[in-house]
Amino acid sequence: MDKTRTVIVAVVVILLIAAGAFAYISANSHNTKIDVLSNTTLKNGDSIRIMLTDEYRNAYPGEVVYLKILDESGWAHKYEVTTDDMGEGSVELQGLDNGNYTLHCNYNGTMFNKPTHSLTDLNINDGLG
Repeated sequence: MDKTRTVIVAVVVILLIAAGAFAYISANSHNTKIDVLSNTTLKNGDSIRIMLTDEYRNAYPGEVVYLKILDESGWAHKYEVTTDDMGEGSVELQGLDNGNYTLHCNYNGTMFNKPTHSLTDLNINDGLG
């Protein structure tokens, strides 16, 4: 009987610690935001520039942001961008046809930074055709 009680007490203590840790992380997590800094009309050779910040505009350096550029038919061009010391990252556009695209930016977050997602309409116009 004493072993059963000990196990029950240990499980309750572990659950209380886990609940406390979850509450602490939830209370100290920051909302994040991805801003697209570049123009929405671009040419091949131009760069898409993004900035990852928290709700107070504090930059997040060294974080990976996933970019996906979808054309009108659903074809995706995927990129990984790591932010610099200012929370900025960029990728150079190459091989995109003239037309309308949707830029999906996704940050998966960390223990204390909440994930975020943004959408931006883009137009590629190299002035040809």
